[in-house]
Amino acid sequence: MNDSYEGLVRRMERGIAAWGVVGAVGAWVGWDGLTAVGVGTGAVAAWANFRWLERVFSRPTPARAAIFGFRLAALAAFGYAMLKIFAVNHVAFLAGLLTAVMAAMGETVYQLIYARNS
Repeated sequence: MNDSYEGLVRRMERGIAAWGVVGAVGAWVGWDGLTAVGVGTGAVAAWANFRWLERVFSRPTPARAAIFGFRLAALAAFGYAMLKIFAVNHVAFLAGLLTAVMAAMGETVYQLIYARNS
């Protein structure tokens, strides 16, 4: 088992991707393809946001700190494009963004189980 910081980051990335795939497939089966695209693009935005935050806070540099301020603007532009230009379902996009929360909850359970066994 890898209990290092890098292991945690890897598990979070995999969790976001897994929940994104599960959500997109579920949306495809339950609703339609555009809803699945909404969940998928929301999950991609959640993954990109997680990576951006991880890079800025794990290895801070002045350049990364300066660019960090543009993170929300970039995510807002991406969200606007998905919602207005491509007309994806806004609830599905929000569900995709919440994949990071689900991955964090999964990591919490993993840490509780791992801490109990060590």
